[in-house]
Amino acid sequence: MATPMTAAQVVAQLKKWKLRYVEIPGWSSHNRNQKGAWGPVNGFVWHHTGADVRDGQAYASTTLYDGISGLPGPLCQFSIGADGTVFLVGWGRANHAGGGDPAVLAHVQAEDYTGQLHPTRGNTSGVDGNAHFYGVEIQYSGAHEMSPAQYTAARRLSAAIIDFHGWTEKSVIGHGEWSSDKWDPGYAPNKIMAMHAVRADVASTLSAGPNEQEDDMPTPQDVAKAVLTLDGVIAVPGAPATNPTWTLSSVQTEILKRLDRVAASEAAQTAAITKLASLVGSGVDTAAVVAAVQEAIADAVVKVSVDVSGAQS
Repeated sequence: MATPMTAAQVVAQLKKWKLRYVEIPGWSSHNRNQKGAWGPVNGFVWHHTGADVRDGQAYASTTLYDGISGLPGPLCQFSIGADGTVFLVGWGRANHAGGGDPAVLAHVQAEDYTGQLHPTRGNTSGVDGNAHFYGVEIQYSGAHEMSPAQYTAARRLSAAIIDFHGWTEKSVIGHGEWSSDKWDPGYAPNKIMAMHAVRADVASTLSAGPNEQEDDMPTPQDVAKAVLTLDGVIAVPGAPATNPTWTLSSVQTEILKRLDRVAASEAAQTAAITKLASLVGSGVDTAAVVAAVQEAIADAVVKVSVDVSGAQS
């Protein structure tokens, strides 16, 4: 058991684990604390939204922030868009876990179980999960795999949470492992994903640490491709046309081409700077100069990418 993180502490963890995030206005004081307990917390629950979301920030700031008929928001503390951006939706008690199996809660509290958890009690007959769990809504339908950027962000977000509390990967569960009448997050209707494999990936992420994981975060090209490949929306040029109703987006395709040109330009500039430094003499810290230029170029590219969906904190 643990005292929940403060809003400032969770932001610090997101920065430590190099997660790209956007703060929905008002998130840090938006909660359901007046309706029930918030803490002690015991784990982190993965959910899916049940639909493929094109505008992650808009969805997070409306549906997830405000809630739906009969279920007031916030509907989670975190949400992850198709490009891997983490949206901060609320902080405190949120309507996400609902009722679940007390036996599962005991297993998670003790971090004492193997394989997949199989609850026997559901939302209406279970114990209050909203008091005990952080929750993330991953913005995809569950009828297919989440995007690589989403999975990377979900693993890293999980690691950020359990790192803070000193938990193991066994504190990360799927909603379908908590409630018998839920199946998220999933790959196909009524089929929860293999959360035991997810936990193994989270353990590897945690073991490697935040600095070792930097290369796993999506590049601007990965972000553009993730948007282009949203199921049933648009397709990457040259990709198999598995859905004949897909249409191309000329604007996004052009953005992807320009990002490729920026990457090529960065490589050329790096080579030129390295050559120039070698000509100046041994007094120049070549590696430091190259790193500084690469960081400046990378920051500019990320800013272009983030500006497409909104400001980054």
